[in-house]
Amino acid sequence: MSDRAEWTIQRRLLLGALLFAILLIIGYFVFVSTSWGHQIDDDAYFGREALSRKVIRLDSAILDRVSKAEVLLAGIVLLVIAAIRRCIFVGLIAVLGLGCAVAGAEVLKHSLPWRALVSEDGLLEKRFQIDTYPSGHATLGTSLALSFLLVSSSRWRPWLAVAAGCMSAAFATGVLFAGWHRPSDALGALAWSGLCMSVAGAVAVRLRGQPRAAIAQPGHAIFGSLGCGILVAAATWLIAAAAAPAYPFGDLPFFVLTGLIIGGAFALIAWYGWQLRAVDWRADRALGLEKQA
Repeated sequence: MSDRAEWTIQRRLLLGALLFAILLIIGYFVFVSTSWGHQIDDDAYFGREALSRKVIRLDSAILDRVSKAEVLLAGIVLLVIAAIRRCIFVGLIAVLGLGCAVAGAEVLKHSLPWRALVSEDGLLEKRFQIDTYPSGHATLGTSLALSFLLVSSSRWRPWLAVAAGCMSAAFATGVLFAGWHRPSDALGALAWSGLCMSVAGAVAVRLRGQPRAAIAQPGHAIFGSLGCGILVAAATWLIAAAAAPAYPFGDLPFFVLTGLIIGGAFALIAWYGWQLRAVDWRADRALGLEKQA
């Protein structure tokens, strides 16, 4: 693609990666390293008891089905889609980005220390009194959703972004609803996934990108993503105001952070799909020669 268009898209993706890195760091210092962050996080975690037991059991059943075999299968599906679209190289970049995100989440969980800071920390199960930031399952679900957007056709990305947003939000809220993680872990997973897949997207654009249509002003993408997040957050706030008017004695922290997770998931997916809306992938060289022959 043209040098100007290529640089524009790469720059947005790399700037996005920088923003996600900053959000990941801020999330750690706000929720994991401060006593008031722990208090909000704990209140939100225990507030999940307001949910129906059917919802908790359903999320637990879905998360229990995620295994190494399913992750491997997802990687194969990505490569199959890339092969059908004659962009296997981009498929490999997507799989590499997915792998780095999942493996990196495990490294971060063991590298970023967690310690009890408030009395409610002692009420947590022992598996939560260790390093859990960011969530591996939420990272997997979000990175996989972004990977599918990366290898898909540019004409379908706006529609697929809706399904991808649902997938990301389902995993990110599921780890909280099922009691597998605190809200901060899910938010950290969104930031980490965005960081890894934005870098993967920038590499793919640099090596295989070709323009599809005129690129709109970057502000449109920002306003669109923020609008999506604000819409979901506003709806959640209305529910929170009616359900838990007396913070911190009600379920307000749970509803607020759940709304932030959902809004963040949809905003991330919308932003990613929007950045890639004007780029598609050149066919792999070998396949291109085969077509000419």
